[in-house]
Amino acid sequence: MSRFPDVSLVDVDETVLEQLLALAKRDASPDEVAPPLGGPGWNLERTAWFFSYHRAAAEGLTGDAAEKTWGILADGSLAGSIRLRRLTSGSAETGSGTAVAETGIWLGRSFRSRGIGSAAFRLVLSEARNAGVTRVTARTLTGNLGAQRLLASAGAVLRPDDDGTVSAVVVL
Repeated sequence: MSRFPDVSLVDVDETVLEQLLALAKRDASPDEVAPPLGGPGWNLERTAWFFSYHRAAAEGLTGDAAEKTWGILADGSLAGSIRLRRLTSGSAETGSGTAVAETGIWLGRSFRSRGIGSAAFRLVLSEARNAGVTRVTARTLTGNLGAQRLLASAGAVLRPDDDGTVSAVVVL
């Protein structure tokens, strides 16, 4: 009998941020976590981006970055990060479109294929609903079958794109 881990989201404060960077450096490829800045590997430029990005996202969907990141806890251990970024806003009163947000996730290698990503994705979809978001989008590489399964299991409609990626949309 397999046991699924207890998964929760935690706000990214300075302590969690330091732990996320340590996890990323020991258990993930830099390209899975940050843009390719300053050359290969974890360098000063990429590390500075990592801190700046997460600090800007601390204000949440209504802040200047219109983005929120969370640390993913699995059985009390930090396993990775998930984000939600508002793309468009809608208003039920004015009928001016729908509220759309984009999500992305990374997990340390040792936390993959254990149901943690799916559980975290369900939690971030709940956060999106609570924020009035009606559609959540995501993008992954064509070869990332694990991410595609995760997205499809949450009801996402997947569409291969010409650039080697797959787009996903979950209607909430």
